[in-house]
Amino acid sequence: MSGEALALLSCLLIGHFLGDFTPLATARMQEAKASGGPQLPIIAHAGVHAAFTGIAVLLVARPTLDLLAIAVAIQFASHWALDAFRARVGLQAPALSDPSNNAFWTALGLDQLVHALVLLGIASLVV
Repeated sequence: MSGEALALLSCLLIGHFLGDFTPLATARMQEAKASGGPQLPIIAHAGVHAAFTGIAVLLVARPTLDLLAIAVAIQFASHWALDAFRARVGLQAPALSDPSNNAFWTALGLDQLVHALVLLGIASLVV
């Protein structure tokens, strides 16, 4: 992996952390993700992640506008789809929404792994 690719992946992962585990993930966004809706806060949450992806890609890779738009679109669509899917599954299987249940942590870990793999794919595409 090149230094540029490693720098981009690092920035993308930092952006993911900021978007998911700081006050940028508002209580309304968290509630919507936990309850399966409404979709607007989940869409806004995906937009935060897309913005961080755009910033990271612009700062590190200086891509063409087309490639930047593709990276941002991949991040937005995948983050929205994954979070909306996890919310729906959580409604069907309440144990996946209960932090006192081991299944919750497995589901959260899988969710974060898939998000990280998307970021790896974006970094590979851009650099």
